[in-house]
Amino acid sequence: MSSHDKDPKKAAREEAARRKSRKKMKQVASRVVVGLLVLGVVAFFFLPRKGSYSAGSSGAAIDGVREYQNPTGHTLSPVQYPQTPPAGGEHHPTWLNCGIYTEPVPNVYAVHAMEHGAVWVTYDPARLSADELATLRSYLPSTYAVLSPYVGLPSRIVLSAWNKQLVLDTPTDDRIGAFFEEYWRSQNVPEPGALCTGGIDGPGKSS
Repeated sequence: MSSHDKDPKKAAREEAARRKSRKKMKQVASRVVVGLLVLGVVAFFFLPRKGSYSAGSSGAAIDGVREYQNPTGHTLSPVQYPQTPPAGGEHHPTWLNCGIYTEPVPNVYAVHAMEHGAVWVTYDPARLSADELATLRSYLPSTYAVLSPYVGLPSRIVLSAWNKQLVLDTPTDDRIGAFFEEYWRSQNVPEPGALCTGGIDGPGKSS
């Protein structure tokens, strides 16, 4: 029997089987991709952070750190901050709970967290890749740190502590660890040792 005389029903069954096989392969590939994405999200948000620092300040000088003289004080009124993001100033009576946020957090709460000795790490989500964000996250200690995106940031990354700020272009900059070592849980903040929990969660808190 020539190819032209092939049973049309048999040919249809074979074509249907091929379509079913292709569909199954696509489904398997899709599940693999989704699985990898889920694993990536889990790794980013839930694996232990690597940062380990000593509380307090030694007075070490870090190249590029800017110092300010912002006042402190609690207020329920809107606050206009002279730095972007803020590096201190008047703030809401309730502090932001430290942790990792996927959305911008209110300035007035984050500033209060810094008053307690937290370091606020902000980044431009439009200019930082997922891998770079994971690298940046790896510097964070398990507490007294806030990581959040920030709209209108003047650089790709900005680190802020009370009246101290460092503007950076890359998450591999060695000064990130040095900044944490010097200003994390500093005794030179208005309320050293105050809690970084028990306050308020901002939008998008993941851990």
